[in-house]
Amino acid sequence: MQAYHAYGTTSVFEEHGVANEVIRAYKDAYRDGALTMRSALAFSPNWKAAGNAPLGPFIEAWAGWLGEPALGDDWLKVTGLYVNIGKRLSDDLRASAAPYTGWSGFNYDTGLPRERLKEVLLQLAANDIRAICNVNISPGLIDLLSEVDREVQLKGRRWVVGHISLLSPKDIEKIVQMGLLVTPHTNEFIYKEARAAQAKLPPDRQRENTPLRDLLDAGVKVGLVTDNVPVSMFWPIWQSIARQDRVTNERVSPEQALTRVEALRCATYNNAFLTFDEGRKGSLEPGKLADLAVLSADPLTVEEIGIRDIKSLMTMVGGRIVYETPNWFG
Repeated sequence: MQAYHAYGTTSVFEEHGVANEVIRAYKDAYRDGALTMRSALAFSPNWKAAGNAPLGPFIEAWAGWLGEPALGDDWLKVTGLYVNIGKRLSDDLRASAAPYTGWSGFNYDTGLPRERLKEVLLQLAANDIRAICNVNISPGLIDLLSEVDREVQLKGRRWVVGHISLLSPKDIEKIVQMGLLVTPHTNEFIYKEARAAQAKLPPDRQRENTPLRDLLDAGVKVGLVTDNVPVSMFWPIWQSIARQDRVTNERVSPEQALTRVEALRCATYNNAFLTFDEGRKGSLEPGKLADLAVLSADPLTVEEIGIRDIKSLMTMVGGRIVYETPNWFG
């Protein structure tokens, strides 16, 4: 937690899902008074353990602790179920280590065949359980969500599609229709792999790579994320502004860049919106939680490249200092 506090982070949303062993670790830290990070956790299921159990009663039994409003408080809560279509051979290999999840902290038995997943999604909607989805490893997921939306309206439920890379204008229309929240993986698809992605696209479609400007202009709530690599949220903030390739330093579809104010809002208020917490955090206002950071530079005025190097001099959560650089005030 100190590594994240060192960059001003006061809350986390584990959208890739966490397994039972990780939830227990969070609960232990909370019980012992060692949890200094406000934490919202999506549950990572182990479908192999479920076997061929009927999905309706199975998911209904989860509704009491996975459904909205989320179970927990401002420090620790569980919100939603992580899902994806299918799985890779590497997933089966990693899943064989269950019940231990290793470095990732999530189960690898989360993938389901398309029709089975549709059944799960319909049951989730019926039980007010949010779906948290990884679009990058689940091609066709947005179309599947649209099928679900035709049967049970998703707008207002704040289902999340994460790790986005390529989104067409039609995809964005569907996202708006369903009221989905979007978390792009800027570190991978802008900074690290943009050249390879752009090379596969015709010129008239290159703006579809992590189209942040198009998403915001369409009214979509976009929340910036780190995926834990790097630790600092200021990297995705910088990436969404600069859209710079790490090898060539060229700007990738610069027309999709965000302003500094927009990027900061995506990393703060919009991220609070991801967990239904916009009324309690995400901005500095009277009556909200006293979570704040004193930064090493002003992200609105520092040289653009310097945004990614911003650190915290002092981080406060709930009015209590949880991190500070020695002698930062002197």
